[in-house]
Amino acid sequence: MSEINKQDVQRAAMLLTASIKSVLLYPLAHPAVRQPLQELVGLLTGMMGEKHELHLGVVEGTFFIEGCLLVTPNAAVTELVERLTQKEIDACTVFSGVTPDDLFGFAAALAARNSSADTIPAELEGKGIVNIRLGIEDVVAGEGGEKGEALVPAAIYRDALKAVRDTMREIDNGRIPSGDWINGVVENMVQVTMEEPTTLLGLAMIKDYDNYTFSHSVNVGILALTLAAFLGLEKEALHEVNTAGLLHDIGKTRIDKTILNSPGRLSDDEFKQMKRHTEEGAEIVRQMKNIPPQVAEAVLGHHIRHDRTGYPEWAREIPFGLYTEIVSVADCYDAITTLRTYQRPTLPKEAMEIMRRLSGTSLNGELVQQFEAMMGEYPVGSLVRLDTNEIALVLRPHPMESVEPAVKVLIGAHGETLETPRLVSLAEENGRRYASIVAPVDPLLKNVSLAQHLLAA
Repeated sequence: MSEINKQDVQRAAMLLTASIKSVLLYPLAHPAVRQPLQELVGLLTGMMGEKHELHLGVVEGTFFIEGCLLVTPNAAVTELVERLTQKEIDACTVFSGVTPDDLFGFAAALAARNSSADTIPAELEGKGIVNIRLGIEDVVAGEGGEKGEALVPAAIYRDALKAVRDTMREIDNGRIPSGDWINGVVENMVQVTMEEPTTLLGLAMIKDYDNYTFSHSVNVGILALTLAAFLGLEKEALHEVNTAGLLHDIGKTRIDKTILNSPGRLSDDEFKQMKRHTEEGAEIVRQMKNIPPQVAEAVLGHHIRHDRTGYPEWAREIPFGLYTEIVSVADCYDAITTLRTYQRPTLPKEAMEIMRRLSGTSLNGELVQQFEAMMGEYPVGSLVRLDTNEIALVLRPHPMESVEPAVKVLIGAHGETLETPRLVSLAEENGRRYASIVAPVDPLLKNVSLAQHLLAA
């Protein structure tokens, strides 16, 4: 695949946005329609290079083509993101041989008032369009899934989010899905983690408040996998822990949506119903093909608590194993660092202090110590103030010791947002260092989107 640059991605998004508008006004033969579509075909074909397909879509509100994300979109790109999100289209695959006629039909489908991800595939098929399909074909992550090709962390996150969302929607529709799609995503997540244990860690700080259950599940999967790798578990165990993290809340698909989406704290009766999600989830996982039984055990017990005072009450005597305790630690960390209608998010550094207080009761104290050692004083995904008065995002654990660039400076010493953020190392070299971390900073107060910067890291 040819190297993809942001200018080409932005131009392609702008051309698609313009085409969606123009198809409502002019026929395909009109120059106002035909010329932009011909240019778009050229751009997409050029980005494919020797590959036969190209993947584009939206992840966490950010438009992407393959591993290239537009974290600072212009108005046209923002409009395209909003339209794809409204249509519930996460991604689509464009195949080599795509024509202006194909893109005209696709743009017309996107322009239709009542079209959606459920209706567009049939529309494309009815028009004989075979070179554009919704979704990611063949479980591709990043810039290709072929052996020897690099897996892009942002693309893996996107694939995991889609896998969890599609799995839960299948269950919502009364079907028990196979575990194959989840297993494909887990294989990629485990592969990059074994190569570099903290590769995905920063992405676990991405919070999608409109799709909390989906993003929370992926974040717990990442945190659980990274902790398991830090503990030195074997590859098979990493697979099982990662899968348990991704599926730990799958039972919420069988809980009343009014309870799930309640804007405040639950009543006693609502909480009683909510507690059923662990049992429902374990039963669902047991029925899924190609999912190990240890995963169902971890799903059942992730709220049982280390001191066995949690739920489900009837399961307190079950000898839950290490996987359950790992998922519980990951679940706790992501929950307390996430904004809810009834709860401000806790900063990562403060979250570790809360987890220390829960050690020995809710959480396994030894695992909390290991988790803290893994995360460091300023965990990946933390926004921090440097003694230069600059504001930076932590990208690597233990940033003060990392020789590699470990922070991304986003805001200058005088409060100006940097148009091009700078990657810097804070490690001491020849008795000097660029800067030291002074304190954590609340990204909400600085209006910083962690998701955009972490996905582009």
